[in-house]
Amino acid sequence: MKISESQLESKLLKDKPNVFIILGEEPLRIQELANKIYHSLAERDFITKDSYLVTQKMDWAFLSDSEENMDLFSNKKIIEIKMIDQGPGNKGSKAIKDYLSKSNEDALLVLVEGLDKRSKSSAWVKTIENKGIMIDLQPLTGKSLYSWLGDKASKLGININQDAYDLMLEKTEGNLMAASQELKKLSLLFPKEEISLEKMEQSISNSSKYSIFDFSKAFVNKDKSKCLKILEHLRVEGTPETLVLWSVAREVTNLYKIKSSGTSKGVWGPSFYISSLEESSKNTDKKVIESCIKKIALIDSSIKGQSKNNPWIEIKDLTLEFIG
Repeated sequence: MKISESQLESKLLKDKPNVFIILGEEPLRIQELANKIYHSLAERDFITKDSYLVTQKMDWAFLSDSEENMDLFSNKKIIEIKMIDQGPGNKGSKAIKDYLSKSNEDALLVLVEGLDKRSKSSAWVKTIENKGIMIDLQPLTGKSLYSWLGDKASKLGININQDAYDLMLEKTEGNLMAASQELKKLSLLFPKEEISLEKMEQSISNSSKYSIFDFSKAFVNKDKSKCLKILEHLRVEGTPETLVLWSVAREVTNLYKIKSSGTSKGVWGPSFYISSLEESSKNTDKKVIESCIKKIALIDSSIKGQSKNNPWIEIKDLTLEFIG
């Protein structure tokens, strides 16, 4: 069943579905809906979660293994499958359809970022939609974007005028996760106050000399010393590991697309950014990129507390492996 994001909570409460797919362009919005699903499933005794990040050489045996390993004493678990700028391929599509053709006690949550319109009509997507819940998040623009930001600000106890919003969006380059972090910082600097353009400028001027976008640029350009320096600043400033990992995942995924296809067609961004990616792609072995993709999934698990590893150390190690 296809529903809107506003209908999710009522569907979780009423229908108690076990199968979900969330599609969209913004990682933060996808993750926020996923968190609501996790919370609902936890209340229904889904104890553990296994996470998988899709790559072209993915081994999909985990879906059939999950079914075969079920017994009367097994804990119900969540199987989370993440896809970034790609679908599951022929093998994955078949594995998903086979899995859903049988009765399963586990919950299946598929999170898809950046899937093209044609792929959204694929059989595997329709199968998930028919078996459970599908939410296709449309990009926030204009009034819907300001409404989303306004709701976030309201929950934090602040009110922001239009000029201040415009400046914030300019400085965060439309990244919702970065904008969300800026709102949290504003709520600490100016609790329960009206945020004017002057206060927004003050907040931005008080920001760290390095931003997540500076790190992304240094990462793509393989500037080791700058990467390590910016990472340490971001850590000390309290930047969420999720935001840093998002930037790494974005660059690694774009590099993988260029390396695999031999072209930057389909990768969005200004010309200087595309040129940097193309140059980095030429100087990076495909096996290194594939290794980084696998490690991103492991770091994501660490951030969510599913391992005792330090996410900052893991991100640093991944960066060093990529740069070489």
